Amino acid sequence: MTIRFAEEILLLILDEEHGDLPESYSEHLLDIVVAGAVLMDLALEGRIDTDLEKLVLVDSTPLEDELLDPTLADVAIGPGDRNADYWIARTAKRGAEIRECALARLVENGVLEADGDGMFFSSTVSRSRRYPTRDGRQMEEVRLRIMRVLFSDEIPDPRDVVLICLSDASGVLSRLLTPQERSGLRERIEQIRKLDLIGRFLLPAIRENRLAEPAPPRARPPSEIPEVKGLPVLGSALGMRGDLSVFFAKQYTRLGPVFRVRALNRRLLVMAGPEAVQFLQRQGKAHLRTTNEWMHFSWEMGASRTIIAHEGPSLVRMRKTMAPGLSPQCLQARFPDFMRITRSEVSGWLDGGPVKARSALQRMIARQTGALLANFEMVEGSDDLDRFLAAVLAVAVARRRPKWWMKLPRVSRARESYKTLFDEIMAAEEGRKQSGGASNVVGDLLDLHRRDPRFLPEEDLPGVIGSLPIAALHTAGFTVVFALYEALKRPRLLKAMRAEADALFDGGATAAPPLTRLDVTNRFAMEAMRVYSITPAVMRRVTNSFAFAGHTIPAGVDVLFAYGASHHLPEHFPDPQRFDIDRYTPERAEHRTAGVYVPFSAGAHSCLGKGFSQIQIALTLATIFHEVDLELRPPGYKLKVSYGLSPRPADSFRFVARRRKREGAAPTA
Repeated sequence: MTIRFAEEILLLILDEEHGDLPESYSEHLLDIVVAGAVLMDLALEGRIDTDLEKLVLVDSTPLEDELLDPTLADVAIGPGDRNADYWIARTAKRGAEIRECALARLVENGVLEADGDGMFFSSTVSRSRRYPTRDGRQMEEVRLRIMRVLFSDEIPDPRDVVLICLSDASGVLSRLLTPQERSGLRERIEQIRKLDLIGRFLLPAIRENRLAEPAPPRARPPSEIPEVKGLPVLGSALGMRGDLSVFFAKQYTRLGPVFRVRALNRRLLVMAGPEAVQFLQRQGKAHLRTTNEWMHFSWEMGASRTIIAHEGPSLVRMRKTMAPGLSPQCLQARFPDFMRITRSEVSGWLDGGPVKARSALQRMIARQTGALLANFEMVEGSDDLDRFLAAVLAVAVARRRPKWWMKLPRVSRARESYKTLFDEIMAAEEGRKQSGGASNVVGDLLDLHRRDPRFLPEEDLPGVIGSLPIAALHTAGFTVVFALYEALKRPRLLKAMRAEADALFDGGATAAPPLTRLDVTNRFAMEAMRVYSITPAVMRRVTNSFAFAGHTIPAGVDVLFAYGASHHLPEHFPDPQRFDIDRYTPERAEHRTAGVYVPFSAGAHSCLGKGFSQIQIALTLATIFHEVDLELRPPGYKLKVSYGLSPRPADSFRFVARRRKREGAAPTA
């Protein structure tokens, strides 16, 4: 199967520097472009034909092509007396679906690489300027072909003729050329147009539909954005002391997806709910950047910029560098180490005394993460790192603590532990290199530093590399604590997860299993991440004004994106305060609606290691449930949660662990 026009024209459009389709292309234009591409392919395949009056079906036999067959079927059952204008507009209604399918095929075929968060990078194209097709041939990269045809007198291939004419009619070509180039190539483009017999009636329809873009609705001024009612002086400060996700969900229900809120002397512009998440995912890169708070965060972490403070092309480059080392494959490759560490930590709980859950589980997560990502086992210091991260977030990001807070003795000691961590990671990396061990994310970052020390200078390495394991304390660490507490309150579900774990480990698992083998455990973890939104909101600075929910959001303001609010909306998660793991079954799939389930943040700065974390969390819980019986101390303990920038489980959560005794069970290592 050859590569299709929709795939190639998306490759023409793709902004390799930013890793996505340019925001200068409206949704309407992109829809028209891919609709025209699909119809041109059907015409080239002899399935449809057109004239001035109508588009007609010639052959309804499916092509066994998921990109073209839905439109072919639509033409086969649709009205037979409509012209090309009608079919361009009708097919364009499926534009987003066509784009998604085309990009997925490009990734599957090795032409593009995707990081799972809407960013696409050239793979084979960037190295050889050729890419494989599904029939085993090699095709020259599209931009190189098109430009060579335009800037020479060679007779073009018929497919390239169609592609150039399609690009010209849809306006893509004019965006790829400078004004001077467009002027100089006018005659050449006209000459190529005359060679195109396939699109002679489709191209005018594409051009007309492109120019018929509807005007956007008039947006109301920012002054008309509704404000949450609050107390005189305090505003909503008291309400915001609790779970921010629940608070913002209530305001979303009352006021809609954009509103203002006042807390003491701070006024915040808030975008919440699925609409805000979808905006962040689709248009955030063109209109938003991280706020100054995240620059201060980076400085406190010991870098001029950590990955969260990168933007645009530099962010794409950092994510592309780090993505392989933060992938689920890292856990697959080091599965024996993961199990050894986890079982070792669990064995340490068996002395009979109550175990502090947060400290014990964060230490376990820190050891796992260090070993899997950096070939380094951090046996001590996780409490210090947790304290340091909490202080940095409170001072630099949430601004709930004054700057002198960072100079408190306990925080200063924690900072020293953080510096020591970097030195130990670097020593472990040197040992890995000498022994010839497999590369990891630390090695990838150091390679980037050596190749381009201006982009990633030496002084930034402690902040960038040292922040990797402690980020896990905040995400996977807290999630495992919350999930373990909820499991101990629910014996029936705990029994089901234990049976799942026994089946896995008693069967002699030697590699990290797919999450389908830990179905109940994974759904339990997913519900814990919904109820306890680890990152309920994030601040962004508006760089370019935009319209949202009928209002103008002006450039220069800070916007709080409260995407955790979606987790508590009853229209998406009925009875949202109830812990219900069946929300994620195929029958209900409440989390599948776009923008309603975002446990790992959203947009350009979404968590790179989310796939790794999902497996880490599920496997950690499964190992614990397989190895030991746990009891809450005291038995009726109710978890205390400290809310703020994110929920933190109190260290008063304790349990007692006892080795399980099971007849016929295989011994554990």
